[in-house]
Amino acid sequence: MAVKKKTIIIPVVVAVLAGGGLYACNAMSKAAKESMIANSKYSVIPAGQNDLSKVISTTGKVIGNGTVDVTTKLSCSVSKVNVSLGDMVKEGDLLCEFDTTELQEEYDSLKAQMDNSDKKEKSDSSKNERDLEAAKAKKDSALARAQREIDKAVTARDNAYEKYNNLCNEYNAALERGDQNYDYGTVWATLEQLKSGLSTYDDAVTLANDSYKDTESTCNDAIQKLQDVIDDEAFDTGSDNQKKLDKLAEQIEQCKVYAPQSGIITALNVNEGSVPSAPSIMTIVNTDKTVIELTVKETDITKIAEGMKAKVTSKVLPGEEFTASITRIVNVVSTDVTAEGSESGYKVEVTLDETNDKLLIGMSASVDVTIEEVGEKLSVPYSGIIEEDGAEYVYVAEPADDEQGGYIAKKKKVVKGAESDFYVEVKSGEVKSGDLVIMEPEGGDLPDVSDGARVQVNEKKK
Repeated sequence: MAVKKKTIIIPVVVAVLAGGGLYACNAMSKAAKESMIANSKYSVIPAGQNDLSKVISTTGKVIGNGTVDVTTKLSCSVSKVNVSLGDMVKEGDLLCEFDTTELQEEYDSLKAQMDNSDKKEKSDSSKNERDLEAAKAKKDSALARAQREIDKAVTARDNAYEKYNNLCNEYNAALERGDQNYDYGTVWATLEQLKSGLSTYDDAVTLANDSYKDTESTCNDAIQKLQDVIDDEAFDTGSDNQKKLDKLAEQIEQCKVYAPQSGIITALNVNEGSVPSAPSIMTIVNTDKTVIELTVKETDITKIAEGMKAKVTSKVLPGEEFTASITRIVNVVSTDVTAEGSESGYKVEVTLDETNDKLLIGMSASVDVTIEEVGEKLSVPYSGIIEEDGAEYVYVAEPADDEQGGYIAKKKKVVKGAESDFYVEVKSGEVKSGDLVIMEPEGGDLPDVSDGARVQVNEKKK
């Protein structure tokens, strides 16, 4: 019987144990899961007002508001340098001076030579002026004589024609009245003689006029030659010596180099006693505005435009943020080569609204360019949203009102609005400002959160 009881009792006992074992396993699995959730620290971020404006984030370096290379063509040594690398200068400040000794000696020698030459030229010029006046007077005198010869020839010719005409009239009058006593033969012979001599008088007048013209031409030639000499003297200031003297004076003046603009000396290529090896002796960067140069990818360059607002931060000024705007876009692709490799893009300049002297030339800065202004909206982290049956939810960690303490996860519905890279607007729903939204409640490294689960939280700052 004992055996029989034993044989009868054992299966029942086994079945009971088995059933109890299954129940215990299920109970342990649920408890283990709750324990894992309760012992996991979930990151939470409070729901609140966040700027959901769309931005393009990139980095750049502080540059100046305009760069000027100070150059020279001089080949003499530098006698004095008044600035050092990194100095601030104002427009018009004396930057450096070149040694003028050789240039000044060459200038003085040439000037003395030209002064002596000028004295001789002035003497020659006075003589030429006198010769010109004498030539003009000689012309007047010669033309007066020539004119008298013309007048004399014309008078003789007119007298001859008058005598001939008068005798012709007398002869014709005698014929008309039939004067028998008039000596027609003798008068006719006289008329023929007078007529043949008229051409001689005409030739004399022509010769006198030609002589006048020849005299005038000869005198004019002499006067013009003297005038040409005087004119050449007037333009002699453009001679090679004068040009050389002017160039030396210009070079001496250039030996003092002044700042063409205000700014900071970012490159200094000269030393006292040395001769510049390159045309650029120093570089001045204008710092009246704080400008940051960015390299924007081709996928983003069409999204930005001049005038767009930006926010600037820098590791050297932690906790500070500066407002700025895009002031220049270079629509030509460029490639920057660095130790990490090469990067292609488009150069964009961003200018701070207010100049900051702490952001020095060459410093790195992070820039967020606002491409769509949305403003501050009640929002939650994008990673906190889950979708179920076409609706969106978040889990909010609420303080547990019991002895165990900690937080209880509450599932709350939301209606999404505008989105940024990190936040999503809550247009409506059960979430309110200040609610601690659990990040990655499902599918993350930690166990999936369930409604009502006890959790621990690690609050992150926005």
